[in-house]
Amino acid sequence: MDFEFYRNFITVAETGNLTTASKKLALAQPALSAQIKTLEHYYGAKLIQTARGKRQLTLTEAGEAFLGKARQICRTEETILLDMQSFNKKASGTLRFSVSPAKSTFFINTYLRPFAAAYPEICFQFREEAVSAQTRHIAENSSDFAFANAPLPSPQLFAAHKTQKEYFYAVYSPQANCGLDPQQPLTPKQLQNIPVCCNFGCYSLLRKACLKHGFMPKIRFIATTNTAALAFVQDGSGIAIVSAGGRDDFPQGLQQQLLADDELYFEQTLFWSKKDRLSATAQLFLDFYLAAAKTDRPDHQDLHIKKPL
Repeated sequence: MDFEFYRNFITVAETGNLTTASKKLALAQPALSAQIKTLEHYYGAKLIQTARGKRQLTLTEAGEAFLGKARQICRTEETILLDMQSFNKKASGTLRFSVSPAKSTFFINTYLRPFAAAYPEICFQFREEAVSAQTRHIAENSSDFAFANAPLPSPQLFAAHKTQKEYFYAVYSPQANCGLDPQQPLTPKQLQNIPVCCNFGCYSLLRKACLKHGFMPKIRFIATTNTAALAFVQDGSGIAIVSAGGRDDFPQGLQQQLLADDELYFEQTLFWSKKDRLSATAQLFLDFYLAAAKTDRPDHQDLHIKKPL
């Protein structure tokens, strides 16, 4: 059946008048009437009815049902057309990202720059922000993707893909008087009475680990990002407890010790809206990311955590 027949039937139903519909469609009224009769004959049901002496027409019960199906058919055909057209032109548009500040360089170098090189017509908007802002911008549809290294609040609202684990480290200045030996394994129990700096994402897991040893962590400084916690301990003001993909993630000149606790880690997470459909360009990036994440996923150098005897 010709798609134009469905579209023209929708116009007839919406105007409620063959004369008005034929003018709107720039189609002779006899030809439009013939299309309606063709549809009725093809589907074996009376779709419209008119009263003698009246120009207005009404839909039969079958016509009402057919109208909904005709609209669905036309929407599907339009979607197919747009999708097929995308294969005949270069990928373009703007992608919007929200990325945890501590992972922005990693994300750009590992995923965004290779993708940009493959698709030079695509432009980018890039926000560096904590996971609370990321989830808000995804929910508001002001970001297409977010990349976090902290747990997502209300994770059921988002579609997500998790990759590399980030374990918790104690990071501190060599001048810090914290009594820790950087050559020895470190457990949460040893953090008792030591001033701790961390971000809000790390705090809940750190608190849980410390409570297993019978104490609450002594939080001196808490912030939205790892960067702020690391900056605060530069002069020896306590130790920072932060997550990282490896020792190379930290500023030079600071001591680092892996916390020997199997439960103290995050997973790097790319997430996006579960309710909003991805654009063709966004889907292109997601496919690229999933393929790259499979091949580029690094093994954590401290995956086998050594615990003190």
